[in-house]
Amino acid sequence: MDQLTQFLVENPHIHYATAHSSDFETLRAGFIINETKTPAVVVRPRSAEDVAALIALLSKSSLPFTVRVGGHDMFGRSQVADGVTIDLREIAHIHVDTESQTARLGGGVICMDMLTELQKHNMTTPHAVTPSVGQVGWASFGGYGMLSSKYGLGVDQIVGATVVDAEGIIREADETMLTGIRGGGGSLGVIVELTIKVYPQDQILAGAIFFHPNDLSKEIIQFNAEWSKAKAGGIPSSLHLYQSIMKGPGGKALALFFMWASSDLEEGQRWLSKVSSWLPVAMSTVGPTTNKDFAVMLNAVIQTHIYGTVFTLNLYDLTPEVLEIIGLYAQKQPNSPHMLFGFHELRPDAPRDPTMDTVFDARCAHFVIEIVPMASSLEVLAEGLVWGQEFYNALRKTNPANILPSTYLSLTPTKDIDMKGIYGSRYETLKRIKEQYDPQNVFKQALPRF
Repeated sequence: MDQLTQFLVENPHIHYATAHSSDFETLRAGFIINETKTPAVVVRPRSAEDVAALIALLSKSSLPFTVRVGGHDMFGRSQVADGVTIDLREIAHIHVDTESQTARLGGGVICMDMLTELQKHNMTTPHAVTPSVGQVGWASFGGYGMLSSKYGLGVDQIVGATVVDAEGIIREADETMLTGIRGGGGSLGVIVELTIKVYPQDQILAGAIFFHPNDLSKEIIQFNAEWSKAKAGGIPSSLHLYQSIMKGPGGKALALFFMWASSDLEEGQRWLSKVSSWLPVAMSTVGPTTNKDFAVMLNAVIQTHIYGTVFTLNLYDLTPEVLEIIGLYAQKQPNSPHMLFGFHELRPDAPRDPTMDTVFDARCAHFVIEIVPMASSLEVLAEGLVWGQEFYNALRKTNPANILPSTYLSLTPTKDIDMKGIYGSRYETLKRIKEQYDPQNVFKQALPRF
């Protein structure tokens, strides 16, 4: 640690904080409050060169370190106790090239800031439902979101990267390294810049719909029966729904985040009317907007710091057995504004560039289940943890043929990470790439654990 201290003294332009610094708690805090993961120092490099010097020093001195941006890991893995947190948030440049339809993002760019800059150019790109996450981490581990049906997953947008490797060398990722980054995230190095695809997009139709909470079990079954019929008849790629159980104006209710990602708002209104007819609507905020303004709305209802965790699994289908359990535990869900249940859907027609190789393996149509007990106090959280664990256990006991062998890495606790299950047919490829670029496992704190 003495070498790091000396390095920081010799580089006063690099902002850092220790436990004795007045801003330490501000810099340390993540989305999930976790008092067990307190680093010795938080360092905010300002350039790729700063990161390169840090990695060379930390690797040589064997100091444990993590890399973070938004700090949204639900299990506190963006920090390591008594180690070093490399916080990239000051490497936050955004350069949009409308001609090539790409954007270069600094490794510390937050999703909300990216959308704000893209909107100035009437452009957009797939992004997280939670706009305060770091875009690079979200995209490089898969990247489910409201635009996946039209443009693909976040991982499918990555066309280039600048990386500080295990030796502290700044390098442009070649195709082999890019393959590993697309799904393997920062396991090969610190991504100090990412080049992604962006798309022309001005107005969209988006917002939240809350249905009347009369009988949640029946409403969940009825809504999904109608949604399944609509999908069987063919639905446009511009339409995406994220289903959730959350507190609404009339209490706990089935809610939708509705996204129509097309400037053909007339057609979008027709689909909005259809979806809204399936159950009695208590409140709807859906209207003409932009991806940036929709994200602003989402950001406004998300806590900055909170206690909580997540339980997750992937299902091929929402079978009657699954929907019955969802209905049962929707009724049991604690009536707290921060207790959430929802799921992402990857539809079979989600676009993917066949020329772009990745190690992300979960490509079949499926649902990513998210059971998210959160609370502003540990006392309230305790009830939510019991509910979440029981809900998860009940889903795990459903037909095993309907459960994917993989889980979503970003939402999987370390103790449950099954690398071969998560990466499936791509596991050996990622392992080979890891051995090529980081044979000493310098980046062992990254989510893929070898």
